[in-house]
This record gives sequence, structure tokens and C-alpha cells, in this order.
Amino acid sequence: MAPTGRRTLHQRGLLRRALLDTSVLTTDIIAATRRPSPSSFVAGARAGTVRCLVPVHVSEEVPRVLADRHREGGRFDLERALELWRSRYAPVLYIVDTAGLPMTAQGRVLAGRDASDVPMLLLASVIAPVVIIGTDADLVDSGLASANWVALRKALGDVGVTEGQMADIERLTDTLVGGLARGIAGGVDRGLTQIVKPTPKQWAAIAAVGAGTAGALYWWNRKRPRTSSQRSPVLSVLISRFSTQMTELSERHARGEDLWSQAELGTPGNSLLHQVARTLVGSRTPLTRTALVKRLGEGIPGTGHTERMAAVREVLNSYPMFVDTTGQGHWQVGRLGGG
Repeated sequence: MAPTGRRTLHQRGLLRRALLDTSVLTTDIIAATRRPSPSSFVAGARAGTVRCLVPVHVSEEVPRVLADRHREGGRFDLERALELWRSRYAPVLYIVDTAGLPMTAQGRVLAGRDASDVPMLLLASVIAPVVIIGTDADLVDSGLASANWVALRKALGDVGVTEGQMADIERLTDTLVGGLARGIAGGVDRGLTQIVKPTPKQWAAIAAVGAGTAGALYWWNRKRPRTSSQRSPVLSVLISRFSTQMTELSERHARGEDLWSQAELGTPGNSLLHQVARTLVGSRTPLTRTALVKRLGEGIPGTGHTERMAAVREVLNSYPMFVDTTGQGHWQVGRLGGG
């Protein structure tokens, strides 16, 4: 397996995907019982920074393993842990039935050591590139999983926070520019009334930059009291402070992305199964067959639209990893655990 390309703060690219094993999930849940803020896995999944997936057996193991760890002397509130699993973790995890997925050479090797790890590896092979986050000895020793999962969780937090702030700034900027453009076209007073009021989340993102700017201006005025003939260069201070804030955001994002991209492995397969799986898992919303055919184009075997639609239908109906979320042909990989 080879690492994939790197995203930037301004060109965020494909949706990240991560496969989580039972040991990481239970350890993270136990840690979450002692802190008020959600895990970066949960926060990232909610924000759309990452799509977290697990094979069916992992979702079934988590409650049992939590109970086992508590019975074996774990000092944590078991009821709180189980409640967090049901209310925070399961609802953002995509649970995937890997039955029928093609065996790989690495899967055969791993099957000789621990057959329970094979479903995760088979799933990884069809949705690659992906990060496998686990502490299972067989996965780690084989080089298929990243052992430093705590560092990856922090990296996900770094990219999640910075991408979220950047997205809010971009949306607010688009809103303001659009409103001003309408104002110029239809009259200033009329245009300003059409500007969409920013949401609290958008204001929070702007505040992260604005607070620093306000502080800089305050100290500038404290240290450089104005006289009647002296004016502080407000605009230059604003620009300088904003530039500094953006540099800090970019550097934090780069640190997180560098670590994440190094752990992101897998060579994308060329079969129609691989193409459909990769397209669906990278989409933020379920897709219809028509949308899949449009996106995949000539990568689908067949000489016309009807044949290509039939080929995609056969793949979707042949593997239980694909789920029709509405019963009317809107497909995704796996089902959300809270459903």
C-alpha cells in the first residue's frame, strides 16, 4: 500500500475515511467518560471532516468489551460509557457488512494469524485510500494500522477545527460579497436588507480571528496614544493581524494533515466494485444509480446508458456493504449506527 496525496486548508479534497477497531473505540469511550468535550473522532464525523466506518463485528463487540474491561478492574463509569456509545459514537459510525467482498493476498496472510481482523482489511481494500486506526497486534505488526492512534486523533482535531473555521469564514465572506453585489445591482438600501444574517457558528469563526484583531488594536492604542495630528494605521493593523491568524490556521492544519496523510494508505482498485465503493464512501450524501453513472462515466463497462445502469445495479445488489437509505434507490456504504 502507498500513501495518498495531501490536502490543504484551501483545497480540502476528498472526504477522509477511517476504519476504527474495537480496542481504539472502547479506549476512546472510556476516556470520554472523564471529559466534557466530545472525542475528535465524534466531532470530526459530525462536522464532515472524516467518515468513520467499522465492520459489523466491531459494533457488536464494543458494549461487550466495555463490560469486560470494567469487570476486569477498569476504573470508569460503565453506564456512562455505554450511554456515550449509544448517544455519541454509534450514531456517527457507518457500520458495514463485509460479506462477499473479494479476498486479497494480505487478507489471506492475516487470516492465518487472526481471522477476526480480515473483514476490516477487506473493507479497507475496496474503499482505499483509508486510515486504519487500531491497536490490534496483528494489524499493527503487519504495517496495516497506525499504532499511534492518539496522535492521529489529535491530527484529526487539528484539521477539523481549522477546516471548520475556514469553511465558516468562506461562507460568511460569500454571503457578504453576494449581499453587496445585490446592493450595487438593485440599490444599496435594498441590497443590504438581503444580506443573510450570519449564524452563531459563523460568528464564532469570525470571532476567533476578530478577537485577536481587537486585542491588537487595543494594545496599539494603549502604547501609542493618539494626538490631534496622529492617527493609528487601523487598516494596516487589521490586515497584519488577520494575516497572522490565517498563517496560524494554515500551520496547524498542515501539522495535522501531514500526520494524517502519512497514515492514509491504499491503492485504489480499478474494478467496478472498487469504483462504486470509493465514490459512495467519498460522497457526503447518498447517491442514486443515475448519479453514480454520471460520476463514473466510461469507467463503467457497457456501450450505453442502459447497460451502464444495469452494471451499477448489479454491483449495488450483490454486496451488502451497499445500503439503500430510503428504499427508493439512494445508496451509501454502510448504515449509520444510530439508525
